[in-house]
Amino acid sequence: MADNNFIVRVLSSIVILLIFSFATYFSDLSFYLLIFSIAVLSSFEWYNLTQGNRILYVFALLLIALPNASLIYLYNLPQGKYALVWLILTIWSIDITAYLFGKNFGRAKICPIVSPGKTWLGILGAILAGIVCTIFGSMFLGLFPIFYSPIVGFAIAILAQLGDLTESLIKRAYNVKDSGNIIPGHGGILDRMDSFIFTAPLIAIYIS
Repeated sequence: MADNNFIVRVLSSIVILLIFSFATYFSDLSFYLLIFSIAVLSSFEWYNLTQGNRILYVFALLLIALPNASLIYLYNLPQGKYALVWLILTIWSIDITAYLFGKNFGRAKICPIVSPGKTWLGILGAILAGIVCTIFGSMFLGLFPIFYSPIVGFAIAILAQLGDLTESLIKRAYNVKDSGNIIPGHGGILDRMDSFIFTAPLIAIYIS
């Protein structure tokens, strides 16, 4: 039986997916305002998280500027809107599946010092979700050649987890569990967007 936190995570993800989808297809202005809002809120969270440490500003470019710029670039490609919604759905399917596998079946931790909840079986669940979603994107949206879709799905799943671990490393350095509390079941904006740090640039480059 799913625990309450899992249900909250799923419901939050559905709501955010609907917001992203609406902003993407309603108008250019709505999409750009959404990305701008995400960047601004992420910057405030980063400042509070790192206590204004200027040395870490360069990491803010990696964690905030790069993924958001990649989403804008992806949005403006010929198949960009389809790819953007597919990517968001894929990333959050990976996140939810990894959480479910890790919570219910995971025992062996990957790196408990950095991310206590990350398990090897959680990673396996993430990979399976990434492959399934990428095959879906290949078959129904024509985003990738079907032959390469399992490889792309595998890469997305691994990079999504790497992005999560990257942000977790910063949080652990400052002894903080979440970057914020704006999103029920997830934490802050940075906690929700960390999986896009490396995946958004990859997909933007690949599809272009």
